[in-house]
Amino acid sequence: MSPDTPACRAGSPRLLERPAVPPPVDQRFLVETTRTGQTRLAAPPGARRRLVYPTGVQTPCVPCAAAGVDRQGLPRDGADSVALCMSCWRGRSAREYRRLVAEAVDDVDTTCAACGDPEPSPACWLCGYSWLVEQRARFEQDQAAEAAAVDARFALLAERAEADARVAELTGWVQRLRTTVESYAAGGPQGRAVELFAELLAREAAARASRRGRPSRLARVAAVLAVDADYRTGRRSLPGRDRSAQLAGCTTRTVTDCWARAEALGWAVRTRHGRRLSLAERTELGRYNDRAEFDLLPLHRSDPAARAPYVPVALLVLDDLLQHALELLTEAEDDVDALIARTGAVVDHAGMVRRAQLRQAVATARDTVLADVEAIAARQIETGNFFPPRSASQGEYLSSCLSRGFSSTPRLTCSGRVARTSRREKRASRSPAECGRGSAGCDGSHPLRRPRTRHATCRPPCRPPEWSGWAYDLARALILRWTWLADASLPRVAATLGAALSRDWTAEMLDSWVRRTRGGRGLLAAPDHPCGYLKRVLDEALAGDLVPPLPARRHAEHRRRVATEGAGTAAGGLATALAGWDDRDEAARAERAGPGDGRRRALAAAGAASRGDHASARAIAAAEDWPEVAQPGSGLPSGLIR
Repeated sequence: MSPDTPACRAGSPRLLERPAVPPPVDQRFLVETTRTGQTRLAAPPGARRRLVYPTGVQTPCVPCAAAGVDRQGLPRDGADSVALCMSCWRGRSAREYRRLVAEAVDDVDTTCAACGDPEPSPACWLCGYSWLVEQRARFEQDQAAEAAAVDARFALLAERAEADARVAELTGWVQRLRTTVESYAAGGPQGRAVELFAELLAREAAARASRRGRPSRLARVAAVLAVDADYRTGRRSLPGRDRSAQLAGCTTRTVTDCWARAEALGWAVRTRHGRRLSLAERTELGRYNDRAEFDLLPLHRSDPAARAPYVPVALLVLDDLLQHALELLTEAEDDVDALIARTGAVVDHAGMVRRAQLRQAVATARDTVLADVEAIAARQIETGNFFPPRSASQGEYLSSCLSRGFSSTPRLTCSGRVARTSRREKRASRSPAECGRGSAGCDGSHPLRRPRTRHATCRPPCRPPEWSGWAYDLARALILRWTWLADASLPRVAATLGAALSRDWTAEMLDSWVRRTRGGRGLLAAPDHPCGYLKRVLDEALAGDLVPPLPARRHAEHRRRVATEGAGTAAGGLATALAGWDDRDEAARAERAGPGDGRRRALAAAGAASRGDHASARAIAAAEDWPEVAQPGSGLPSGLIR
């Protein structure tokens, strides 16, 4: 800063206390020529190489000036402090910081507070960083627990979504049943399912030879088919096997049998068979299985007068289905409420109102069904056209005789066939084969020795055999190769193959293996008993010495039987050899026995008795013919009496 500046004239105390400025130096640049002839600017010693500003502190950096570097500095710690440039000041600050850190480290005690060693030891929990391992393990446990909680939450949400979908599906089914019965009562088009269902009941009653036997589930399964179909045409019924079993309250096997019965009666035609979808189809459609599709018999191809008596029965069955669906819906709603309580949510009030409204509508629809049934029954009773009564106990159907004009209970007449055979000719019938003669009651009555009531305990369904998943496909493929199996029953062929083979066998491999083991002998073209001949062929192919290329049950049983027989033969030979060795040892012992053998035996018995081994002593004594020993109280020996 120049002395002529305003700050100097104002008498700034900082500038007045500054030390004297060194003498001025010639700041002019000189032009010089080097020995090579080049021209350059040369600054005199001590001259500034930077631009000199007219204002500011013009103090050179002391360390830089000592090193011959032209750099301006600033007294950082006051006017009397050494002027430092930015680089020198930062370097001094860093050195000071490192010095302070070193002094602090030197003052700190580096010995471990747990073990007292200056160096870290792996055996110490403190200086060996075991706390870090514990914290890491705890962190991993916390992360795993958090992940498990998240998974449980997602699983609960997924379960909640499935339960909501189940409630929505059952609600739709209840509404569809209610709409069907209400529309039929009002004469609407959506009540056409009742007429379709009544047609099935009429066909089933016409095809049935006797009304004896257990109540069939055909009515409930067919009602599900009829309601699920399009009410305009009766086509595209897709109830699904599992869904039909749940809605009808039966098993999937019963649903399969009822579908087959409906097809046999000509009431339903299967237009598409159900199957398991491929991966691409599952990805596109969002389901695993493809349901079977049925088309029902159009109403214009049937007789209205024939199905009219069965309309009340159809309405009663639909009422039963509606009650069962309402029970399923109540259970599903209870499950949803339980899940909502687990998640901590609140039940929607609007949903509760919809539930109450639906139940009130269902109750009204059921009253409508009962009113329609009573009206139709009254019309049919007046015209003399009695419809078949629904399943009821004995007291119920006997109490209705007076209302129908009967003064006494009608007798059960015997069928025209005396020796009634079962519908399955080769199986035993569960009902009596003929009427009882001389039994109590009026002539021609049919005694029910084993009546089947509604409340009879049903047997649990049998599990399918293990081979049912693959033996049928193998049997179908084998029938194409061995045409003499075409007349045999497919289940019997599958059972024969399943009892002898395993899942890995194919028709080609079985055919080649049988021809190989038979050694050029061909198979019969038309055997009398195809399944028996098939069993014999499999026994010859799998019960020999050759090992089949794939595991087979028949070959495993053959090997097990051969091993058992071999083990029995070996055990018998060993027993014979042991008996021979015992006889030989006994003979050798008898040959070695001499005059002193009795004495040796006596000494051995005495030694055994002295050791406390009385069992061995008694055995040795029993082997010898010892004289009788006088017992106490028997007197003196006879030889001593004179």
